[in-house]
Amino acid sequence: MKAMIPQYDKLERNEQEEVEHQFQSLDTDEIKEVFKEVYQNPTPVDMGNITEIPYTTPEELDEHMLHEMTLDAMADGQVGVLLMAGGQGTRLEHTGPKGTFSFDGHSLFELQAKQLKAFQEEVNVSVPWFIMTSDINHEETKQFFSTHNHFDLEADNIHFFKQEHFPALSKDGELLLDADRNILVTPNGNGGIFSALKHSGMLEHMKELGIRHVFMNNVDNVVVKVADPLLVGLHIQNDNEVTSKSIEPRPGESVGRLCLVEDQKSVVEYTELPEGQEEKFKNGNIGIHVFNIEFLEKVADVKMPYHLALKKLEHLDDDLKIIKAEALKFEKFYFDAFQIANTHMTLQVDRTGEFSPLKNKIGKDSVETARRDLMDEGLI
Repeated sequence: MKAMIPQYDKLERNEQEEVEHQFQSLDTDEIKEVFKEVYQNPTPVDMGNITEIPYTTPEELDEHMLHEMTLDAMADGQVGVLLMAGGQGTRLEHTGPKGTFSFDGHSLFELQAKQLKAFQEEVNVSVPWFIMTSDINHEETKQFFSTHNHFDLEADNIHFFKQEHFPALSKDGELLLDADRNILVTPNGNGGIFSALKHSGMLEHMKELGIRHVFMNNVDNVVVKVADPLLVGLHIQNDNEVTSKSIEPRPGESVGRLCLVEDQKSVVEYTELPEGQEEKFKNGNIGIHVFNIEFLEKVADVKMPYHLALKKLEHLDDDLKIIKAEALKFEKFYFDAFQIANTHMTLQVDRTGEFSPLKNKIGKDSVETARRDLMDEGLI
């Protein structure tokens, strides 16, 4: 243990005992393997072999039929909604979970809850809502919902669970200590959602409720169509394992692209596309997907790869002084699971009324642009 925690001998005895307890809960073999495979000896992906994926558009579909198909499935209790809401509003200069950020008194959580309330009134059945939080915002998120009377939804039908974590490391492969002298762990990325569903018991609960189709989205798309009947209906009609929604990116827009990489379905970051071909790929990934329950079961047991992010993290140096310095953060991406999907369709939609991400306080994808789009759609 001391080899992985160089400051161990400088800790007080009670602090050592706590760190020892935390260390025992870690899979050190996995940590060492990830450090070696992701940081020391990464395997490059052949970005020269990327091709566009086929996609359909709303104009090609019978929207009324698919809408009715979705409502029938909802009425039968077969549709659930999965929200990724583990982030804080730091970049918005907002204290608290990002989902609590409000426009004219309407929080991001409320904007999405209103849509579930509308479905409930239409089909006379509550659509189960599963919300993935994180250690840093779990209790505050639950309290926010309680304070706001769960936005007139049934409290028992809203299920909170936490994102999983993985230790941050130094560039020498050592564990780091946080300001409280605990082993520093960070959220393991949105790709950890599948194992988190299983280990939290939420996946089993979905099955007990009879859910067959799960709509997933992020908290910060202010105009998202929650449980979009067109997308869900397309998914049900074709008995897909995964059905994704995309938009055509604007020139130079930094959104990942749904592509085939070496003939495997994936999402490629804009910066990783072959030079000179950035505008060739037309399916921008906006984080909206539908999964069938069998796929969620399958992927929950798949060893998802980690990806490296170099981040300036607050931690203790060798003398137990707090510093903020670059460290190794490891994250999973949910779209790596697409590779094992046997059936995967993509629906490309116009971004208007579909995609308006809230990422920054000012400028691009900001409070100002989000407010404008919310007003244009009559949502505030």
